[in-house]
Amino acid sequence: MPRRSLPLGPLCGLALGLAACTPSVVPHGNIVSKADLEKIRPGDTRDEVMQALGSPSMQGTFDDRHWYYVTQETEVRSFFQKDIKEQDVVAVQFDGDGRVQAVRRSGLEQAASVDPVADKTRTLGNEPSLLQQLLGNIGRFDSGEGTPPAPRRVGR
Repeated sequence: MPRRSLPLGPLCGLALGLAACTPSVVPHGNIVSKADLEKIRPGDTRDEVMQALGSPSMQGTFDDRHWYYVTQETEVRSFFQKDIKEQDVVAVQFDGDGRVQAVRRSGLEQAASVDPVADKTRTLGNEPSLLQQLLGNIGRFDSGEGTPPAPRRVGR
């Protein structure tokens, strides 16, 4: 009785297809370990914090007295579909002299979900069509006959 074998091509295709569906977990940002965080004490300088934790992910918008070290772990399942699985934010607050005043750590439970609004802001005026945009500048500019020549470069 002859033994039938399964076609190798469809089996490889099925294996690759199933592997593509497996979610991949990708870490982003500054990963701050517990040991590194314990090195930071109130009164430490900015340079000491930079040596222990590295450059911050972000600084305060209006003053540089707040440094933020952000780590996110995202899971990518399919095309452009990302889910944030873990988030760790270390906030270092400095006083006016540049010394550590406080260190706080928070996670995903503190994060706020923001849904962007798809509405458009209306502007005053007309809305030109594509053809008007393409052909609208024809004849608007001076031919350049009445303008003085550009200065010549002297030297080499």
